[in-house]
Amino acid sequence: MSSSIKPPSRTMDEFEELVYEYSARMGRHDQEHWDFDPHACNLRFESATRGPPAQVSYLLTVAPKLCNFMGNLHGGCAATIIDVLSTAILLGISKPGFFSLGGVSRNLKVTYLRPVPVNTEIRLVCQVIHTGRRLALLRAEISRADNGDLCVVGEHEKANTDPESSGKM
Repeated sequence: MSSSIKPPSRTMDEFEELVYEYSARMGRHDQEHWDFDPHACNLRFESATRGPPAQVSYLLTVAPKLCNFMGNLHGGCAATIIDVLSTAILLGISKPGFFSLGGVSRNLKVTYLRPVPVNTEIRLVCQVIHTGRRLALLRAEISRADNGDLCVVGEHEKANTDPESSGKM
């Protein structure tokens, strides 16, 4: 099955390949569930760095199906995009027992600064702010790709759902 997220045209390093693969899995599903359509919004993987801070960047276009009745990116769609794509960078730094399942959202705070009109190309940058044994804090920013105007800021708190590994045999 081919991915609906496009890779960059350049060669990616090992960490970028890993985060890209996690990102590509986000758009694949065999059954219908709440999500956004990476293909419809021309989602492109831009880059990823292990950091610190670990960070991933995507480009996408605000498709009509992501908009409210006024023709701007719907707040719920912005929150969903932040929720889904910020998890990819957390998976990129995961290891067994430490967010290898991606965790679950504990809190998602989204602040809308300015509207994002339909067909606008945007850049989503997600960054790992802090990881502890059980909790992680991620930050996401959505800005216009053409002029860099910051439009949406998100803070995504995740709880680790990995089973405890005792390290004993």
